[in-house]
Amino acid sequence: MPLKRDEAFWKEGMDEKRFALCCIHKIWICLAAALAGAVFAAGIYLGVRQLTMGPKQYRSEVLYSIVYDIDEDDEVLKEFINEYNAYTWGDMMRSDRVMDTVLLQLPDVERSVIEASISTEIASDPEFLTAYFTTGDAALSDRIAAAYNCAMTAFGQTMQGRGLTAIEVWKTVSAQAVLPENKVKNAAALGLVLGLLVGILGVAIWYVLDDSVLLSSDVEKRCAIPVLGYRTAKTDEQFGALLDAQLRAKASQSAFQEISLDTVLSGTMGLGEEEKIPLILLVRWNTPCIKKLGLALDLLAQREIAVVGVILTDADARFLHAYYRV
Repeated sequence: MPLKRDEAFWKEGMDEKRFALCCIHKIWICLAAALAGAVFAAGIYLGVRQLTMGPKQYRSEVLYSIVYDIDEDDEVLKEFINEYNAYTWGDMMRSDRVMDTVLLQLPDVERSVIEASISTEIASDPEFLTAYFTTGDAALSDRIAAAYNCAMTAFGQTMQGRGLTAIEVWKTVSAQAVLPENKVKNAAALGLVLGLLVGILGVAIWYVLDDSVLLSSDVEKRCAIPVLGYRTAKTDEQFGALLDAQLRAKASQSAFQEISLDTVLSGTMGLGEEEKIPLILLVRWNTPCIKKLGLALDLLAQREIAVVGVILTDADARFLHAYYRV
């Protein structure tokens, strides 16, 4: 090959430059796959979310302050508070000591409904407890919260002398519709990443399976036939001059004739003595190497016709200049 190669580069197991130049125009496939993945994942998430949302729920919120009767400097305080934190406040609020007072204020509501509505959260400060009351009716959630405000205050008074002095209601929030957490952006982001990976993998698989002839090495490493040069689709003086020099050198050694690969495969070659003249195959740029070139060489070998070289025609000059940096 008349063009100078970077020997260090050619010693690498994979022609990274060829891969980059071939795949740069396939970036849109990766981007399209990423976009499709994002849309698909978001759609699936929204569909599942809609199907699993269930009936609309309403939640009331109450912040209770727990007042301890132990001096803050007392070494027993931390242990005492930890013991209280270890309790499941939800279970305490469902106990008879609290529930009896609640049921007196809600005689028309079943105990199971009240118990099911309760959920609790211990704040970072052990002196505060947040309770939530969730039902399918906003008014009912508020009624349960109001009943518990009275019941918890009364319960705090019964605990005087046993570590607590009172349980006070600090804040009450009226029932609000409970909206399921919407993570559609997270789903879309995940789909975007997965789609991009699939796109990249798809392009990589395409490259591995693609057998197109783009460079002299594509022919030489498969067929062991020298490539004399390139005839570009748009006239290129540099590549044209290199090819002409190779053809003049070849002509000075022996006679030959040029014939296109398609002519060989079509079976329209003449049957005269000129068939025995060595051939230079004209292979169109981007032709599948094994499917067409390999078949043509087998046919010529059967007819004992020598192939002394290959010319790649209709080549992309921009691709070649980028690859060889000439």
